[in-house]
Amino acid sequence: MKPDFGVERTVEPPRSIPVSAWKLDNSSEIRSSEMRVRIKMIRLEEASFRQLCSECAYDEVKIKEKIFDIIKKRGKIHNPVTGSGGIFCGVVDEMGADYEKRAVYKPGDEVICITSLAGIPVSLERIESIDFNYGHLTCDGSAILSNANPLILRPDGLGIHYTMSAIEEANSLSNVFQMASAPDMNRFLILSSDILSAFLYAAVIRKAARGGRIAVALDKRSAERFSARDIAPVLGAYADSVHVIDILAPLTGFDEIYEKEKGLFDFSVNCADLMGAEAVSVLLTRQRGTVIFTSFINNHSLALLFSESIGKELNTVALDAYTEDYQQFTVELLREIKGSLEQIHEMYGKRGHNDKARAPVAVTRYRDAGRVGDFIFASGKMKNVLDEALNVARYDCNALILGETGVGKEKLLTLIHNNSERKLNPCVRINCAAIPENLAESEFFGYEAGAFTGSAPGGKSGYFEMANNGILFLDEVGLLPANIQVKLLRVLQENQFFRIGGQKQTDVNVRVICASNVSLRELVENGKFREDLYYRLNICEIEIPPLRERSEDMTELSEYFLERYNKSYDLQKRFTPAAMNAMLTYAWPGNVRELENVVHRLVIGSREDGINETDVRRALNRNPYIGETAPVSEGADEGNRELAFTMMRYERKLIEDALKQWKSTRKAASHLGISQSQLMRKKQKYNIGTAHAEKENADPFRQGANSAETVP
Repeated sequence: MKPDFGVERTVEPPRSIPVSAWKLDNSSEIRSSEMRVRIKMIRLEEASFRQLCSECAYDEVKIKEKIFDIIKKRGKIHNPVTGSGGIFCGVVDEMGADYEKRAVYKPGDEVICITSLAGIPVSLERIESIDFNYGHLTCDGSAILSNANPLILRPDGLGIHYTMSAIEEANSLSNVFQMASAPDMNRFLILSSDILSAFLYAAVIRKAARGGRIAVALDKRSAERFSARDIAPVLGAYADSVHVIDILAPLTGFDEIYEKEKGLFDFSVNCADLMGAEAVSVLLTRQRGTVIFTSFINNHSLALLFSESIGKELNTVALDAYTEDYQQFTVELLREIKGSLEQIHEMYGKRGHNDKARAPVAVTRYRDAGRVGDFIFASGKMKNVLDEALNVARYDCNALILGETGVGKEKLLTLIHNNSERKLNPCVRINCAAIPENLAESEFFGYEAGAFTGSAPGGKSGYFEMANNGILFLDEVGLLPANIQVKLLRVLQENQFFRIGGQKQTDVNVRVICASNVSLRELVENGKFREDLYYRLNICEIEIPPLRERSEDMTELSEYFLERYNKSYDLQKRFTPAAMNAMLTYAWPGNVRELENVVHRLVIGSREDGINETDVRRALNRNPYIGETAPVSEGADEGNRELAFTMMRYERKLIEDALKQWKSTRKAASHLGISQSQLMRKKQKYNIGTAHAEKENADPFRQGANSAETVP
């Protein structure tokens, strides 16, 4: 019989594999070969749950909204950042006439679906609560299962929270049991970012190797809300030692464990999906030992590279795949250790969940554990942007990067290029605003010898030929002339063009990535950008949030720039707390480029080693990005904010009237009683006289130049 695994439910693209499809049909009406289950609880995959918590700052309302948004867009719970889903528990609602498991299940049975939600059509009516300890959602909704989707009856007498957490480990527990039973395995290490996972693997290994030594290394963020008296009775029943380390500082963690354990391990289990865990496990495992990666999101490939770089031969294994009947082993294990599991559940309930302790784990601070490209960041928002960029880099498609001036669009391009299949080929960067309209065609497509008066004797290659087999980056793409938009569309459709004066078509293979600080969608609606070209360019869209929406990054970047300029000038300057607070309350209309400029001037202009609040206020009030008046931040008093808006609108009107009356900036500046350079800065501040000024007029807080980003 032809297998039925839900392919008829795929919408975008049609008839694709459900787990790889962008969108599924989640309508509740079942086909004859389907089952509908009423969802009662969802266990989100750990990395997906932490990513959502990070993005939403552990705000329960925002997390719920984000989950509903994912379902609306995709028809399933499939986190586009982590690429993972989860599992669910529910009650059988209805089965079609041809559903093959009718003899096993009946309406009213409580079941656990062990198929990833990344491939299951899901609709939710409401999410009642979120359990941050387990990553569980208590909810009401429905899921549609096909004949091929595996599920089990909910085991009697076991708590649903720890049961779903163990089932979600897939076959990892049973595989670790089999591998740990080998006679040459005597010393075991478990690296974990949560107590429950550490306990489960400790119990499995103790069951397999009763006489071996088991050490557990817990990340400090997961352990800091519990006392030693909480942890010892639970983990001590199966582990010989427990170490609390900072996994994000792998070398320090290695030193601490190696000193206390007096040697390396035969077998390491890495169930901590944190940057740094792979290094700790490789360093602490003996030559020709075994390292197991159990998480869906892991750094298995990085571990391979690291072990190779230090000349260590290891058997590295990535688990978490499906094997038939693994759930039977898992349920039997849970029954054996039920008492301890109930103890952990009670401990979680007493201590509650600690957002502040968990948040850094979710954010994964790459300043401590390594950077993503040249980006320095600490915010969940920026981590999500970089995760999305790294994901987009793998697909050889056109992309659009949106963001205000100075946020780092060109830096993001570099990250995409360096992680793409075209990284060894050229990346040609063009600012469309800097190309004269009468030269645009020859610049993009080149010309043959003698094509026009003054042309180069040997002809000239255009941007597309220069970028062949690589990436062509078009900054300020919204400013392209209409005639070039038409020709650009043709090249994107056919991958070929004629040079000016040419008789033969030139074939090219170019990935086009564009950037804009204005909404191309709005330009399309206003008739200033071709809709068909917009859809050709916007296969993937990445938006970089402004600096004012990610204050954590502002702090990190300020310290980075200060350290850099201190080193350049052999200084030891530092920010006082009041100075940093003043910077945090500023809106940063020029974003990271403006921040770097201000820090540079503070380093040079401050007289003392301690940069104080007065220094900052003086620098901001003389900031070329804002003329003579600094805009207030989002958190400023509403009355002051309204006054600032009014004054800026009035100032803009005065400048516009003076320019209309006097026709030159020198005369207009003299009339207004300011210098010509001050007037030019204010023109730039309010976008007076620019091609897109009309669209920007409503928001006097949009500032900045159009030059390429140089953000670290």
